[in-house]
Amino acid sequence: MIVRIFVIFAVLCLAACGGGRSDAPVRSSSAAQAPRTDIPQSAKQCHARLDRLRGLEYRKLPPRRTAEGCGFSNGVQLLQVGVPISGITAMSCPVAEALHGWINEDLQRAARRHLGSDVVRIISYGTYSCRSVNSRPGARLSEHAYANAVDVAGFELADGRTIRVKGGWTGGGDAARFLKDVHGAACRRFQIVIGPDGDRFHEDHFHMDMGRGPYCR
Repeated sequence: MIVRIFVIFAVLCLAACGGGRSDAPVRSSSAAQAPRTDIPQSAKQCHARLDRLRGLEYRKLPPRRTAEGCGFSNGVQLLQVGVPISGITAMSCPVAEALHGWINEDLQRAARRHLGSDVVRIISYGTYSCRSVNSRPGARLSEHAYANAVDVAGFELADGRTIRVKGGWTGGGDAARFLKDVHGAACRRFQIVIGPDGDRFHEDHFHMDMGRGPYCR
């Protein structure tokens, strides 16, 4: 009897230790089951908020679900967000909302303050991607697998300069101050933000997602 109780207790402990999904060392807020194939009420409310944002144009995407467990039920494709962004495809509505605020209220202000120029293009490593965290075999699915994240690697300025996260973060001067400013602003907009100080997988970009947070590194 004592042995049986010990075995049951051990099984329950193992079950409790199961992690969620996110690129940060915290559990994600997304549900463990496969993405819904209908559009939830929360997504409709988010779409209504997007409709009120100045300078933002988008189209709604049909729900998507794959055999690997990836997909989304509230995806949008940004058509205009104030600054062209390379490499973006589907993203969740909350990511689009946070990204718009970050670009139009934080990014441009920081660029003018530290660099004396506007950002005219954002270099991105993408949004939706059906893959594991940091693309490691056997790892849990990333927030990118749910279109719930965006990676930003650099910024092109109106005066012709390009500021990249890699090198610029540790390079000192105005570029480093600008990058740390916009990284901090992202932490106030997104639930999880990981940059070069986070780990070696993010030495060249900012990962920003709307999973469970807050986590800022």
